[in-house]
Amino acid sequence: MIAAEDCSAPGTDRICENSAYRAARAQWHRQRAAIATDSSIRLLHEKFAALYSACTETEQAV
Repeated sequence: MIAAEDCSAPGTDRICENSAYRAARAQWHRQRAAIATDSSIRLLHEKFAALYSACTETEQAV
């Protein structure tokens, strides 16, 4: 099994890029949720953050 952090392994460049992108998006949505003034907007950002985090964790297990 190759961890996503092991970007030196052949064929992992795209996995690392996707993982970094999804981690950044998850963090962005967490920040937006933290400053949201409306509960529905906060919930939406929290759901997207969870989605991106789950995708990142799934890729890291590949």
